Amino acid sequence: MCVQPEASCPVHQAPWGALLLLLTFALVTGAGVPRAVEGQQVQPGMTSVYIQLIASHFGVPPGEAQLLVEDLERTEDLPVVLLLARESGLSPSVILSRRQRGAPAQRTPWLEVARQVQLDGGVFYVEIAADQLSDRVRRPMGLFNQTPRAQWAGLDLTDDEVVDLTHVKVLARHLTVDKGRVLEAREATGSWVGSIPQLMGVP
Repeated sequence: MCVQPEASCPVHQAPWGALLLLLTFALVTGAGVPRAVEGQQVQPGMTSVYIQLIASHFGVPPGEAQLLVEDLERTEDLPVVLLLARESGLSPSVILSRRQRGAPAQRTPWLEVARQVQLDGGVFYVEIAADQLSDRVRRPMGLFNQTPRAQWAGLDLTDDEVVDLTHVKVLARHLTVDKGRVLEAREATGSWVGSIPQLMGVP
């Protein structure tokens, strides 16, 4: 569990050569049936690269991450599960079980899952400069900036806001890119999975 400031938390770097080869293959061949991610169509190989990258950041075996994805409503919830697991000291499967306690159409909100494992909205906080904000994160960042840290436990964040903030936190740090660029890539490609080629420098 990392309870230190974001900059001091350990990061597991991705095996760049392997990831770049897999990503390039997925983009060049376009093989297989595209998988929907937040309404967008992405190649299965690109999804695999995304899963491996997120797994690498949290030091989780890719196979375990793939199994988690199969039980999630959407692939892009993966880093939220792994972030909450790391920060709470619980296993990803325990976090997932908390999420799935409700009916399929009424999953436990991610913020409530965080509270159930003794965390609060602060676990999703990431510092973003005002001139780098996009509409996706403007509301939650406004809440953080206008609320004293001692009161962050009461902040109300939607699932989409939690997913967006978590991706900015993870991708900016793991890929060593500017947070504004991370948000721009998301806007340009229409999904977090789809943003990976642009952030990795693959045209």
